[in-house]
Amino acid sequence: MTLFLQRILDGLFNGSIYGALAVAIAISHRATGRVNLAQGEIGLFGGYIALAMASPAASFVAGAALFSNLPGHPFNLWAATMIAVMIATILAVALQRVVMRDFGESTPQRALNRSIALLICVSAVISSQWGGRARVFGQLFPSGADDYLNVAGARLRYTTIGAWVVVLVSCGLVTLFMSKTKAGLSFRALTDNRGSSVLVGIQPKKLMALGWGISGALAALAASLSASMSLLDSSLMFRTLIYALAAVTLGGFDSLRGAVVGGIIVAQAQTLIPGYLGLPTEMSIVAALIVLIAVLVFRPWGLFGQRPVERV
Repeated sequence: MTLFLQRILDGLFNGSIYGALAVAIAISHRATGRVNLAQGEIGLFGGYIALAMASPAASFVAGAALFSNLPGHPFNLWAATMIAVMIATILAVALQRVVMRDFGESTPQRALNRSIALLICVSAVISSQWGGRARVFGQLFPSGADDYLNVAGARLRYTTIGAWVVVLVSCGLVTLFMSKTKAGLSFRALTDNRGSSVLVGIQPKKLMALGWGISGALAALAASLSASMSLLDSSLMFRTLIYALAAVTLGGFDSLRGAVVGGIIVAQAQTLIPGYLGLPTEMSIVAALIVLIAVLVFRPWGLFGQRPVERV
């Protein structure tokens, strides 16, 4: 029983990362009606910016010398992460306004191709600047051998608690913004009924950029949290993107709550199924996809998604 509980708790950290990136994908999808596959790479760019801001100028981290002229550099890792989140937000908005301006109006196939092209371009920029070598990001939360809570004999790490606090607070702030501000209510109106919202004066292009900006911020936060528990390398968010896509599909593309729940389910499947079936770690993605297929057979629109209404 203790082993089972420990595996549940171990899966919670990955669930927070998958949930955060899944929410980012869901928001950008609600903004444009298309899936942005470059979401993870935009977040990864923010993660590398955070690393550069937290590294001394004499280090061999690209960008550290550039930021060394700023007062207070090298920054505290949390401060560097928050600044990087803002930079990722600006980058995402700029990409939507300049490169992907008519992304929502493209056919699904063209949108997919453009999204893949953007992913490749951002990934190429990251590889050219920071290379493919894994780098130590640093710890955002206490992660020593004794930094845990005892839960019925299992260990709940402070890193897991901290990651979930950050993700839930971030999602709560997004929810408040969507429900309490004029821009947020306009965004919800646009995603609920694009045609009617345009008729009442809502400007869809600005709100699409807003959606991409929020998504970029969440993706950068997910990349920083993930790197703080492992290593920062150029393939970090591509791996995470696969699980996040499974999570948002499982929960429903039009449900932020579903994206978070989907992240938890995918992470638990990734941890539990290989552990009890004796599958190698490399096969953990198969376990997540098995759960995804099983759910979509009965609910193609996701666990929390809205069933599509066909008008005749």
